Amino acid sequence: MAPRRHRPPVSRTTDPGRGWGGERPTLTSCGPPVERSTWAFALGDEVDSGVHAWACLGGGRRCETWLVWSDDHWSPAVAKVVRPEFVGDRPTRAALAAEAGRAGNLAHPAFQRLLGDRCDRPRPYVLFEYAEGPSLAGLLEQGPLPVDDVTLIGLQLASALHYLHGEGLVHLDLKPGNLVLRDGRVVVIDLGHARAVGHAPGHPLRGTRGYLAPEQAAGAPAAPSMDLYTVGVVLDELATGARRFPHPASSVHPAFDRCVARLLATDPRDRPVSAMALLTELVPVAAAVGSERLWPAWADQHLHRSS
Repeated sequence: MAPRRHRPPVSRTTDPGRGWGGERPTLTSCGPPVERSTWAFALGDEVDSGVHAWACLGGGRRCETWLVWSDDHWSPAVAKVVRPEFVGDRPTRAALAAEAGRAGNLAHPAFQRLLGDRCDRPRPYVLFEYAEGPSLAGLLEQGPLPVDDVTLIGLQLASALHYLHGEGLVHLDLKPGNLVLRDGRVVVIDLGHARAVGHAPGHPLRGTRGYLAPEQAAGAPAAPSMDLYTVGVVLDELATGARRFPHPASSVHPAFDRCVARLLATDPRDRPVSAMALLTELVPVAAAVGSERLWPAWADQHLHRSS
């Protein structure tokens, strides 16, 4: 039997006036401007040889992110560029190089691909593929998503985390702004906060306030259970349209609510033991709420292998 074509969990939004024929394509996320040092590239300026600025996508304290045009790939791409004031800062360069190393070792369609490590350039940057599509943060601006769509997103996140955790990494910064829907499939972006399983920071792990597992905020070593807690926060937010503290379980469907409540358990021992275990728990939820399957029915027998 041929595999079925899965519908997107949510509809894509486009702006015909700003498509490929205009100044820039639809952006995955473009938050409010941040008052930090910036390269302030004009349209078409060279970020590096053969890499031309298209539009600023935002950024954090030490780096800013630009949509660019790559001559070598003859396609849009995303450049994460060290801000001017941090160009000479070795820890910043090292952190960006480490992020490039993590991204370059991943081979899963749910993660943004690394296109080039340019951390040795006078203007250090890393080039990633451009995951074209709306971010979940942008979709939330239109209100909560249907529970079957949210469950489908949960299945995709669990699949991505099953792979990531199997590679010995914890993302530590899953949030709607770091999740893009490309052709209806979730793409996880930004591995800037990712750490190896067991990494002990000596201080609270970085992340985004409101999405941190309690033990992550307290400075515990990096563990997959932290990502699972954050999945619960994200699913609750997608289903209700609001990020609530201390994250009460959603009240949208009994099966879905029970799954989210387990993810949001304060004690990590009360959460699913792994991303594969979460996948197993989401299967009956998907059936109950009417979500489409992400794999053939005969593959269910293999779900238990890594639970």
